[in-house]
Amino acid sequence: MKRIGLTGNIGSGKSTVARIFEILGVPVYHADLRAREMLEYGKVLEQIKNLFGKEVINSQQQVDRKALAAIVFNDKSKLEILNNLIHPLVEDDFSEWCNLHRESDYILQEAAILFESGFDRLFDANILVTAPEELCVTRVMARDSTTKEMVMDRIQNQWSQDKKQKLAHYEVINDEVTLVIPQVLAIHQEILNR
Repeated sequence: MKRIGLTGNIGSGKSTVARIFEILGVPVYHADLRAREMLEYGKVLEQIKNLFGKEVINSQQQVDRKALAAIVFNDKSKLEILNNLIHPLVEDDFSEWCNLHRESDYILQEAAILFESGFDRLFDANILVTAPEELCVTRVMARDSTTKEMVMDRIQNQWSQDKKQKLAHYEVINDEVTLVIPQVLAIHQEILNR
């Protein structure tokens, strides 16, 4: 079974590309979604409260993700603390998930910070979804009902697309001009033929 990483900066459309691969029958592990779910684990929740303060826990005893984001996306050292807490859990969870799908020709892991986290070392190849930054910002503002400043704070914590392009094996351009499905189909076929 081949392991393929799928990444792209916030608002690039990596989740849309992941869905296309799922339609093609490729199992996709959504690392960012799993990381969010892990924030609610009892032990993790307690650690987050201790590390970032009780103001990041809401009245339902869940992590207030907006409050936590406001802290970590404005302080790289706090973001690193959070990542060091969550990333090992995601890596272990992904290994278990891979065992469930070991009969597949290949699997994908969708992750926003695949290269930044060093997770790219786990994969046989990586796919990068790219889009113009202004389009990414517009998409995220509409999706998350947030401000341009808040989106830019998140972008500043990700590597540039140029840096990621040098590390990626494949690229899907999602600029609302170039057709995405033919690009995905070509990559899918190439991975199957490798």
